Amino acid sequence: MIKTITFDFGGVLYDYDGDRLMVELASHSAHKPESFEEKLRGSALDRAHFRGEIKADELLEILSEKVGLTMTVDQLAEAYENSVYPNEEIFELVKELEKNYNLQLYSDTPKILYDRVMKKMPVIDYFREVTLSFEVGELKDSPRGYEEVISKSNHSPEEIIFIDDREEFVEQAKELGINGIQFTDIDNLIEELNKLGVKLDGKYTLNLEGE
Repeated sequence: MIKTITFDFGGVLYDYDGDRLMVELASHSAHKPESFEEKLRGSALDRAHFRGEIKADELLEILSEKVGLTMTVDQLAEAYENSVYPNEEIFELVKELEKNYNLQLYSDTPKILYDRVMKKMPVIDYFREVTLSFEVGELKDSPRGYEEVISKSNHSPEEIIFIDDREEFVEQAKELGINGIQFTDIDNLIEELNKLGVKLDGKYTLNLEGE
């Protein structure tokens, strides 16, 4: 029986526009977005930032030297904010699921994005536990965060669902015995939840056309 349902942030609760982020970052340098991204490719700075190894001000100092970025921490936070968009229909599903299930949030995210966006989500209070890469010190390609999800839930892996838009992370969860669902759209998610025994009993009605 499913008892805990765990949601990813980017690509599930919020949509993410990486191209827009690159454009905004590049606008604070002498480079075009394509060359800016090319210069950063392979640097692993984003992974270190998301693991909490590099703070926002430290990241900006490195990028200033590496690509001539002239940006304040507030401007970086704003760039992150402008690159994500709330998925309102998932919010409604979260509200319904919270009535009967323990909900958790597990995301690869830097502290600046958590502070400026995630903590202010309309549904943040529906999640009893939050697991974040910058606190764990590892990204979702490592088992450590999933192990925290299991531990915080006080449930066995087979009683947990993890929802993520990226297949490799869903598979990582499955390797630990967690039920994984790759998010593509709201209808498919509801179908997959039903397959795993999550029943909404007709109480949740998704009005896609806003009628």
